[in-house]
Amino acid sequence: MNLQMILAIVAVIVIVALAFYTGFLLNKIKMQKAQALLIEKNQAEFKKQKIQERNDNIVESIRFIAKATMQKQCNVSEAAIRLTVLLETLQLPQPVNITSDYPALSAMFEKVKDMPTHEERKNHPVKEIKMMDIKREVFEAEMEDAIIKESALLAEFTI
Repeated sequence: MNLQMILAIVAVIVIVALAFYTGFLLNKIKMQKAQALLIEKNQAEFKKQKIQERNDNIVESIRFIAKATMQKQCNVSEAAIRLTVLLETLQLPQPVNITSDYPALSAMFEKVKDMPTHEERKNHPVKEIKMMDIKREVFEAEMEDAIIKESALLAEFTI
């Protein structure tokens, strides 16, 4: 055998080895992509499940507060604040239109949302707090029946 034949055989062996190695690497990349796709799918399902669990908890809270409002265990201004915030925090493809679906809750929320609560009340003069309380009580008296009707709807709220 001459040198050219030996070099040709070595070249063929090298080319075949490189082809096998390329095939191995391509297969490895394909498997990594499939694994990455599966991980991405599992993460999306997990996220969807967590959002559903969160929404279920929020819906349960909405129902509980609505029932308490209907039974007059929760005053209507507090219910308006709590229910509006809960409805706004639901993660839905189409958010709840609180203004049109629950106009009394929305109106009450708009009237009392800026009134101080808890520790913040202590930073205001007593006379000012009493005036705000009177305003709030007037709003509550005006809106109570409508809010209780809307609470009856929310007591059966589903998504």
